[in-house]
Amino acid sequence: MNSGASIGDASGGAMAQAASLVAAAWRAVTWKHVILTFLLSLVWSGIELLGNFGLAQTHWTPALNGFLSMQLNGFAVMFAVLVADQGSPPPLRRWWPYIVAVVLGVAVATPLFWFVSQRLFTIPSAPQLAGIAEGFDSIVFRHATSRLVVCGLTTYVYVSHRFAAQSLAALRTMQLERAAGERRVLESRLAAMQARVEPQFLVDTLAQVERLYDIDAQAADRVLKELTAYLRAAIPRTGESSSTVATEIRLANTFLNIAAVRSQDRLVVSDLGSPVQHSARMPPMVLLPLVKHALTHGAERAQDDESFDIDVTVRNETLLHTVHARGGGFAPEGANDAGIGHIRERLAALYGERAQLTLKEASIGTEAVMEIPYERVEQSVPA
Repeated sequence: MNSGASIGDASGGAMAQAASLVAAAWRAVTWKHVILTFLLSLVWSGIELLGNFGLAQTHWTPALNGFLSMQLNGFAVMFAVLVADQGSPPPLRRWWPYIVAVVLGVAVATPLFWFVSQRLFTIPSAPQLAGIAEGFDSIVFRHATSRLVVCGLTTYVYVSHRFAAQSLAALRTMQLERAAGERRVLESRLAAMQARVEPQFLVDTLAQVERLYDIDAQAADRVLKELTAYLRAAIPRTGESSSTVATEIRLANTFLNIAAVRSQDRLVVSDLGSPVQHSARMPPMVLLPLVKHALTHGAERAQDDESFDIDVTVRNETLLHTVHARGGGFAPEGANDAGIGHIRERLAALYGERAQLTLKEASIGTEAVMEIPYERVEQSVPA
């Protein structure tokens, strides 16, 4: 009793699985499948008609039989192949379900063609027109063999293309995962570099404060206040691999306030209320080294205290940072400076050829134009 029940349960499970595959295949049928199957069957019917051109000139029934046979077999095999697709998902890459699909499709469609042609509409075949009696076995065998060849070759091309597309998709997925892994490694290295840069800035600033207390206590207090504001923003984020444009502008602004010991003119002038600046990601410690480069190299051409304007826009999924200096801080001859080289290396490590940094002359002063891919803060950040 138990063995009989087990066999019944297994049989019921197999039937349920088969029914689910058929239902999934039916849902997978699209107009593209229908149109392509109809056209391919029509083309092959035309090829057969050309092969029997002499007979087709006197009798139209063989052409009609060929059309009916090819259409019925084509659609039967098409649906069977879609069932095989459901039973052979991409990781499996099995051929035998498609072989079974072609055989079953032809085995079902050819007797159905015989019934429609010989019993339902009584359309005479070519041998019957020649006076040769042709029964069920002969008609089914003749049409089944030719349809097996045609449908088998068509299915072979389809499955080969499907397997090739699956392999390409798997390869692309592996490449994306590898690129993501490499990016995580690079960002961790960049975070370590950031951790080395920020303490150096802290040490230099504290040394400056110590010197200022000997000559100007009020200036030293102002520098300490700005340093506190900088550390409040920077220290909790040390080690992170991404930032926002607004945060980096605030950090650069605070740095300039610290550097401007004798003047308040060295400020990053920008509208921090811009939605782009708050929603756009950018690498940390890129803008600040750029500003420090301008301060170092702009002294010779600056007629007054240096000031900066930052314009941030999005164009064609590219985030454009234009940093304008009134002096010569971003003169093209400084493009080979080690600091600019380090910034370019960081951008290339993160974005490849999609990132650029250009120093150029402007109508008044000089400009640094940085282009990086536009990424919103809401997007996932690699760990």
